[in-house]
Amino acid sequence: MIAHRALWAIVIFGALLRIVPIWFGLPYPHARPDEETTIGHAVAVLGGDLNPHFFHWPSLIFYVLAVLFAAASWIRAALSLDPTLTPEQHVLIARAFVAVSGTVTLVVLFGIGRRMADSTVGLLAALFLAVAILHVRESHFAMTDVVMTLLLTVSLAMLLRGLDAGEEMLAGRLYHVRWFALAGLAGGLATSTKYSAAAVVAAMAAAQLLLLVRHRSSQSLSWPAAWLPSAAFMAAFAAAFVATTPYALLDQKQFASDFQFNVSHLAEGHVGDFGRGWTYHLLRSLPYGAGVATFVAAIAGVVPLARHYRQHALIVGACAVALYLSIGSGRTVFFRYALPLIPIVCLGAAASVKHLGAWLAPRAGLSLGASVGLLAALVALPAAVNSTWFDLLLARTDTRVLAAEWLLAHAQPEQTLFEAPDPYTELDLRGARLHSWRFDARTTSFVDAGGRMPDWLVLHESPLWTYARIPSELRRIAARDYELMQTVRATKGAARSAVYDLQDAFFMPLSGFSTVERPGPTILIYRRVR
Repeated sequence: MIAHRALWAIVIFGALLRIVPIWFGLPYPHARPDEETTIGHAVAVLGGDLNPHFFHWPSLIFYVLAVLFAAASWIRAALSLDPTLTPEQHVLIARAFVAVSGTVTLVVLFGIGRRMADSTVGLLAALFLAVAILHVRESHFAMTDVVMTLLLTVSLAMLLRGLDAGEEMLAGRLYHVRWFALAGLAGGLATSTKYSAAAVVAAMAAAQLLLLVRHRSSQSLSWPAAWLPSAAFMAAFAAAFVATTPYALLDQKQFASDFQFNVSHLAEGHVGDFGRGWTYHLLRSLPYGAGVATFVAAIAGVVPLARHYRQHALIVGACAVALYLSIGSGRTVFFRYALPLIPIVCLGAAASVKHLGAWLAPRAGLSLGASVGLLAALVALPAAVNSTWFDLLLARTDTRVLAAEWLLAHAQPEQTLFEAPDPYTELDLRGARLHSWRFDARTTSFVDAGGRMPDWLVLHESPLWTYARIPSELRRIAARDYELMQTVRATKGAARSAVYDLQDAFFMPLSGFSTVERPGPTILIYRRVR
């Protein structure tokens, strides 16, 4: 079929955008913050302690990665290779799993679009998601968000399938209930990947309401049986969550403490106050994450969704509203919090393009296919260029890797070094025989240095100013007592015009790539003038 061939083309292109380059940043260990948390807990599980002792995130991703690491070690042993995985191999395996999960989401979204409307809407939704920069970007990272988005999308797909199979209720058969159980299973797994996926319960509530309204006049269905879809969903949901985050029950004290931290962290903010998520995600995360054209098309798509696909749209929309309410209430506003909304935005954009294309075709003297194809290109092409540009830049060697190589080649053993202290910018100088000094901003002097100055200064600059700030006194010291020996530049021109996630210590923007030379902060290396 033409639709299947088109879907294959979209999936292959989307896979390339997500898989290339999952090796980014290596061997620098902090190119993507928080990957060490995911991988570290997975490795600890492999060590025999199934309790992660950490519930800021649920546990499913740790167990899945532990299984993947164990399988990779077994395969290496079977090939007579050293079964011990290096840190870089752990990272690549974890990132590859996430990239595949992001790619599979395209297929699931196609199925939702086809069920709601037809293959055209399914293909358009998959295309828009394939090139959505936030989904492309996050699919490179060994984190939880993309896997959660996949499972949440699967849960929505099962709910729509169950709603459409609900006609079996009229004949007294409960064949459709299994789809709600499967939806609950996927929803529980999604919530065991990231807590915010619990918003899918709102979608189940909408589906249950629709079933009750649809069959309110049926005499063949008893009242208790009418609630079986919700019962099956919630039972499977709870079972899936507990089975894959079991220590939420077995270590309740730690779970309650960490979960309360999450609630407080969301409310209070993270590295700067940029307002509440209600407006921030609407004005920044969603338009820049999906692509401005896709986001505008999605807003226009609300009308055709509500008019032509009312019941399906109610289920998907209920999940979107519940999720937006949960992430919008706080001041911690990472762009990735809005990631599970991106497939829904792409569905809205797809409905908009299809119906606008049908309206435009006779007026512009075009065939329906040409009209829809032209509009789809106008929406998808800017996002595709943006995502491709992102991948090409991400594949370049990180500034922190280049700076570490230069410094190790030029610094002498036992020399002293000061580097602006931030775990996401400091160089990986393991093995170097350099003595690191600290700087006290209150006394404007180096700690325990007896008035001396370090041999080397390493300072960082970036439009991501929340993670690369240099105290003014350090700038004065560098200008007065040091010579600039090397600059490893990350940006150029009007770099502040690029859109960064200012709460996330990832030194690449979502747009404005003409201002970027390579990943990382700009690094300035100074040597003391003798």
